[in-house]
Amino acid sequence: MLFTRNLRMNTRAKFTYLFQAFLPKNDLNKALSFMGRHGLTSYPADYMLDYKRKITDIAFDESKKLHYCLHNGRKLYFTAAFTKDRIERLYKSLITEQDYRSAHRYIDDYDKLNGYTLLDVGSAEGTFTLDNIDRLKHVYLFESEPYWIDALKATFEPWKEKITIVEKYVGDKTEGNFITLDDYLKDKEIERLFLKMDIEGAELTALNGATNTLKKQQIMRTAICTYHRPGDPEKLEQILKDNGFATSFSDGFLFWGKRLSKAVVRGVKGE
Repeated sequence: MLFTRNLRMNTRAKFTYLFQAFLPKNDLNKALSFMGRHGLTSYPADYMLDYKRKITDIAFDESKKLHYCLHNGRKLYFTAAFTKDRIERLYKSLITEQDYRSAHRYIDDYDKLNGYTLLDVGSAEGTFTLDNIDRLKHVYLFESEPYWIDALKATFEPWKEKITIVEKYVGDKTEGNFITLDDYLKDKEIERLFLKMDIEGAELTALNGATNTLKKQQIMRTAICTYHRPGDPEKLEQILKDNGFATSFSDGFLFWGKRLSKAVVRGVKGE
């Protein structure tokens, strides 16, 4: 089945590339044409070629016993479970996905985050937060994988007064190792809230646990990943619309799960 789906996508991509002059000039056909020329890739757009041969120096911090790289002049630490080669591949993927031309880019202009409190749900290594730490009032890093915690503490040590690490899964019920955003935020007064959510297909469940927050928050922005599961772009966008958000999708497409999908739905409320 996997081979068949790959074959179908390859065939469709090559057809689009060969006959692009006769097809509509839309984002979908641009993505297909790119893969028809360069092969199947998660980031089917010209900008990804800028990163294809990029090499990043990975260093080792003896005091913390962790590898790190310099990300825009700041140390970004990685879990001790990863080899240097794996870190280099991961970092290349991270900076590719957050390129300003990428469909995976969470927000088009980082200055729009000035003065916001960030809920970084599925923070992993924390690159997005690190990019914006000086703009943000406070950050709640939701990361349930224990192997990331030491790396997050090391990366954000210079800003520890602005960082709260929440070692929980975010879901639609508060029980065991799960918590809802509604329950976590119920005693917190936040004037300007930004919700970034990238949790491997659990976005819909997690958003269902944030209905009170979406409804009552007066000023709020969101960046919710929509590409993990079929049907999520429409479902996630509708939840935001039902709660008073103006919505838009990031430009372009992401190739994931053997299909092309819109990658991030952005929401704005109260601005």
